[in-house]
Amino acid sequence: MKKCFDITRLLCLSVLLSVFCFSSVLAAPAGEAPALRVALLLEDAAPDQGWNDLLRQGLEQARKELGVRTAVVVAPPQGSNGLTQEGIFRAAARQADLVLLSGARLHEILRNNAANFRQTKFGCIDTGIRAANIMCVTFADEQAAFLAGALLSQLHRHGLRPARRTRAAGDELTPGWLAGEDDPQLKSMLNGFVEGVRLESPGARVINGVAGSYSSPEKGRAKAEELLGLDINALAVLAGRAGLGAVEAAIAQGRPLVGVDKDQQFLAPKLMLTSIVKRADRAVFEIVKATAQGAFAGNEIITYDLANGGVDIVSPQVWARHAGVRLPAAIERRLAELRLELTRGGIRLPSLRDRTLCNCR
Repeated sequence: MKKCFDITRLLCLSVLLSVFCFSSVLAAPAGEAPALRVALLLEDAAPDQGWNDLLRQGLEQARKELGVRTAVVVAPPQGSNGLTQEGIFRAAARQADLVLLSGARLHEILRNNAANFRQTKFGCIDTGIRAANIMCVTFADEQAAFLAGALLSQLHRHGLRPARRTRAAGDELTPGWLAGEDDPQLKSMLNGFVEGVRLESPGARVINGVAGSYSSPEKGRAKAEELLGLDINALAVLAGRAGLGAVEAAIAQGRPLVGVDKDQQFLAPKLMLTSIVKRADRAVFEIVKATAQGAFAGNEIITYDLANGGVDIVSPQVWARHAGVRLPAAIERRLAELRLELTRGGIRLPSLRDRTLCNCR
């Protein structure tokens, strides 16, 4: 009889919004090694067309290609049915061989609890925590954000301004930036974005806003409408599922957008100028693969950057084809130059991330 890969009966019935089920008999057939049990913790399991979907894709790839047993475990910030977020984390850590997680709150819980589960391995995505049982993948996403900002400056400079300005406010570039929450990762990306914008538009002003949620499209829409009311040229949206509401608000007003995490052109084909890509799917797959093959890299923090293809931006030619716009060759040439300077170290961007949350012993 098939049962869920049990994080506890309560979690299977009430907390797991999306679960791949396992046999309750974890022992493999005679002569075969037991399958690796992998749990992915998410604060919000609803599709977000971005980060969470990428994490799931990486997990599904691992399930298909590596033969591991997988479960998606929902650990909402407010807990569920009397279980705290930390309680859900602990339940997963007791049952799984490898627990994958992302998000500032879950990172903090991992930092405080890793030493209590020395036999469990953890995959920490988007920040660094040094411990023998933690393998981390973080991102030099400020590099990709820099390119996105520089692209906006180039488009503005060449007169490609699909947004209608609503008041006489001069001709300066004024992009908007909408984050889900005030995280160190997004502060670092914002800094890179601002540097890119100002590289060739020194007088530009980036207007920053925070939705206060990654999961509420209503909050994302409300904050986006506030920023759009400030007559911004384009809106960069980095707010998870809350960002879907922000995108809808921008589409309603015909304002250009910058997406995040994966190519989000499909959300607004004629308005999505580019997307800041972060290969969270690859991070999940590589951590699971390393664990399954006995190459788990504890105490290490692996950085995905432009040089290794872990971050980048979507070519503006994708937007240009959808919008029926002829993109000047000079824009792609300039982006190529900047990409080369970033990878060679000619342009250095300070990371505002937490370098390492702790050395957990």
